[in-house]
Amino acid sequence: MNKLNLFLIGAPKCGTTAIAEYLAEREDVYFSKPKEPLFWCTDLGIEPHALRAATMEEYEALFAPADPSKHSVIAEGTTSYLRSEKAIRDCRAYSPKAKFIAILRNPVDVAHAFHMEQLYTGLEKQKDFASAWADQTRRETEWDAAGDDRPDSLLYRRIASFADQIETFFSLIPKEQRMVIVFDDFRDNPRAVWLEILAFLGLEDDGRTDFSPRNAAHAQRFPRLSHFLLAPPKPIAPLVTSLRKTLLARDSKLVAALKRFLNVKRPRADLSSDLRAEMTKAFRPDIDRLERLLGRDLTAWKKAEK
Repeated sequence: MNKLNLFLIGAPKCGTTAIAEYLAEREDVYFSKPKEPLFWCTDLGIEPHALRAATMEEYEALFAPADPSKHSVIAEGTTSYLRSEKAIRDCRAYSPKAKFIAILRNPVDVAHAFHMEQLYTGLEKQKDFASAWADQTRRETEWDAAGDDRPDSLLYRRIASFADQIETFFSLIPKEQRMVIVFDDFRDNPRAVWLEILAFLGLEDDGRTDFSPRNAAHAQRFPRLSHFLLAPPKPIAPLVTSLRKTLLARDSKLVAALKRFLNVKRPRADLSSDLRAEMTKAFRPDIDRLERLLGRDLTAWKKAEK
């Protein structure tokens, strides 16, 4: 069994897919397929479209193709782990020497982008983000009162509040085994951040200069067909899920072509200045705490506040 030594743990819509794909393109890195096995975050429930590894055997099978003599990094990248109350602790118990990378972004942008992602998956029914944001208190109350099997993916305010998540992360993972990237740095100077990642992982510079976006804002070209594939009827759900997993594992080119066929790029609608100001004010205490935890200035994340 090939033991993992890297967990890319989040947060969502912060460039994790891009980092994972850049790493996976290297000959000395093996990345799981799917990128997000969702194995350790069982306290968050499972989304209908998710490809969660159901057992330890199924989870470890994702890494069976890795060759330790060739792959100095064996990784997975489940963004939900950062906000899970148990995932990071369990990951460390499973692989005590593993390294962890978390990527953070302006929480206003994370909440907005994640809403569009949930519209794409079909889990979110409220198309208007302002209405979904206004509904956060009710959603959080209902989620807290629900049973264990409940996805938290519609709790945008909670998902994008990073201070508690980072505080827990720092308390569980030694400094030499963890790295936090601020998305702004990667956006402004991707090459420099890439070199920092390689140094952290003990990898040589591959000379990469192409840092084109991955998993950009998108929508479904054929909503009914996409919904069928992501959330098939229960009688055939195991068959469709198995097919999706097989395609991911065996033919990435076919999967890429299928995604191009099913998806269409669609920029997110701009937030109104009033809503951005409202959200920035709501996130302000969390950003202030995050500044202290990270030891860096995040003033740019607070500029929209009136």
